Amino acid sequence: MNLLAFNQVPRHERLGAILCKQAGLATARLDEALARQREEGGRIGQVLLALKAIDEDQLAVALAAQLGLLHARELPKAEEVDPALVERIPVAFAKQQLVMPFRREGAAGDCVLVAVADPLAVHALDDVRKLTGLEPVPVVSAPTRILELINKVYARLKVGVELGRRGAAAAGEGDEEYDAEELVDILDLTDEAPIIRWVNSLMFQAVKERASDIHIEPGEKDVVVRYRIDGALRETKRAPRQFLASILSRVKIMAGLNIAEKRLPQDGRIRRKIAGKEIDMRVATAPTATGERVTIRLLDRTSVQLGLADIGFAADHLVALEAIINRPHGILLVTGPTGSGKTTTLYACLSTINAPDLNILTIEDPVEYQLEGISQTQVNPKIELTFASGLRSFLRHDPDVIMVGEIRDVETAEIAIQASLTGHLVFSTVHTNDAAGGVTRLVDMGVEPFLVASSVVGLLAQRLVRRVCSECRELVTPTVEAISGLGLDPVRFFAGQIPIIGVKGQLPMPLGKVYRAHGCDVCLSTGYKGRSGIYELLMLDDEVRSLCLKKADATSLKRAGVRAGMRTLRLDGANKVLAGMTTIEEVMLVTAEDHAPTEHAPAEHAR
Repeated sequence: MNLLAFNQVPRHERLGAILCKQAGLATARLDEALARQREEGGRIGQVLLALKAIDEDQLAVALAAQLGLLHARELPKAEEVDPALVERIPVAFAKQQLVMPFRREGAAGDCVLVAVADPLAVHALDDVRKLTGLEPVPVVSAPTRILELINKVYARLKVGVELGRRGAAAAGEGDEEYDAEELVDILDLTDEAPIIRWVNSLMFQAVKERASDIHIEPGEKDVVVRYRIDGALRETKRAPRQFLASILSRVKIMAGLNIAEKRLPQDGRIRRKIAGKEIDMRVATAPTATGERVTIRLLDRTSVQLGLADIGFAADHLVALEAIINRPHGILLVTGPTGSGKTTTLYACLSTINAPDLNILTIEDPVEYQLEGISQTQVNPKIELTFASGLRSFLRHDPDVIMVGEIRDVETAEIAIQASLTGHLVFSTVHTNDAAGGVTRLVDMGVEPFLVASSVVGLLAQRLVRRVCSECRELVTPTVEAISGLGLDPVRFFAGQIPIIGVKGQLPMPLGKVYRAHGCDVCLSTGYKGRSGIYELLMLDDEVRSLCLKKADATSLKRAGVRAGMRTLRLDGANKVLAGMTTIEEVMLVTAEDHAPTEHAPAEHAR
C-alpha cells in the first residue's frame, strides 16, 4: 500500500481550484456545481460527486492535498490489519463515520493510521483516540474502499471469535463454513445458518464484481452459480447438490415466493442494502429436467442517475436525441435485442426531461427502477392490465410524456400512434436488429404506413460493447483488414484523417493505433471492465417517410438514412474504437456487417 503525503497548499486555495488543476475539472462544471451549491447547500465536493463531474478518488486526493494529509488510493488487505486495533471499535460506528484504523505507527507504536473519508470529521478521530488509546493519523481514501475494508475486517474478526469458541478441533470445518461470511455486507445480522450466509455472499460478491445477473443452476452432482459480468457469463461457485432445496427455499423466502411450488415458474423481488448501495433484485424461477433453477437480475439504482452523455452517446447523437425528447409530440422508438440497454436509455431520456411542469406516465413490464416525480405502472395480465389497456387509460390522465415498455401488438402500436398525433410525446421499444427494422416491424404488425410516417420522429438502435480495461490495455497497430471490416478507409485511418466524434471519456490515441484487451486482476482477466452503448439513429426525413409510405424494405430505409448522414451501429462502434473506449474485436462481435453503402463512412466521420 502506497501512502502519498501532500504539502499543504496555500490557505486561499479552494477545493474547486485544486480539482481543476489536479483532476482536470472543467471550469464550466465547477461553475455549475457552485450554482447548485448556492441553491441546495452542501459541500462543493459532494455536489461535484452528485453531478458526476469527479469521482471519489479524485475528491480524496484533492482533500488530502488541501489539508496536507496522507492519501491512500489502495488500502491494505483485511488480513494485514491487526485485529487488536479494531476490536474496540464498534462496527456500526466504523460504518457510520467511515473510519478504519489499520496500522500502528511511531517509534513507540503510540500512533495509528486511520482511513477516513471525511478528514474534517474531527469528532470521529477523537472517538478513535478514546477507544484505542492511540493518537490517530488520518489517511484520506475513497468511501467505497473504506467500507469494503470495514466489511472484510469485521467479517474476519467475527469468524475468529466464533472459531475460538468452537475450539481447534472444529477449526477446519469452520473455515469452509465461514468462507462465504467474509463477503457478506450485512454483518450486523445474527443469522448463523450457513445457507443464509452462503446466499448473502452470492449477492455481495455479485454487486462487488458488477454482475448484472446471478444464475443458480442445478446439475446432476453440483449446484453451479454463474455471474453475468459485462454481458459474459462466468462460473463463480459450486455447492453440493444436496443443498439445492435449501438454497432455493432461502431465495424464495427472500423474494416472497411460494416455497412449496416447484412445478410452475414464479417471479418475485428482493430489496437489500449491499455495500452501502440499495439494490433491487428481480427473481425468476423455472423448473428444468434436473430441478428448479433461479435467475436473479440485479438492478443498481445508481445506474438510473446516468445521463445520456454517460451511457456512450457521441456529440452529434446527443444533440439529435435531445431535440427529439424535447419535442411536444411524436414517437421515439428504441430498438435492439433483449439486454442491449434499451430500458436504461429510456430512463436516461425521462430523467433528462423530468421536471415539475411535465406529467410523465409509464407502463412497464416490470417496473425495474422507480423514478421520483414519475408515475409508473406495471402490467398485470391476470387482471387484464396490459400495455394497450394501460396506455388507453393514461390518455385520460392529461399526460405530457408517456413511456410504453414495449410495443408487442397492433393495438398497443395504434394507441401509441394516436397518442402522439393528439399532442403527446411517446417513448417505447421494439425488438428489431437495426433502426430501419423498427419501421417495417410496425407495418408488419398491421399499422398503416401513413400513420407510422406521420407519428414516428426517430428510431434508435443500440448494442452494448465492453469497455477495454484501463489498467491492462495495450496499444497495437491494427491490420488493414480489421480497419476495413469496421467500414473505415484504411488509408485515411493510418494517415490520421478520420476525426473522432466527441464521446465522454474518450482518450487521445497515437496515430494509427488502437487498444487491444489483455487481462489483469482488476478486470478478472477478461481485458474489459464496464460497458458502453453504440447507437444508430434514424431520423424520419422526407425521403425516409416517402419510402415508408411505399412500404419499402428495411435495407432501402437504411440506405436512405446513410445518405442523410446516419452512422450505422458498426460505424459508431468504430468511432468508439478510435476514441480508445473499446476494441475492434468487441465491435465486430456485437454488430452485423452493414449491407447499406459505407462509402459515406469517411465523410460521415468527418462531419
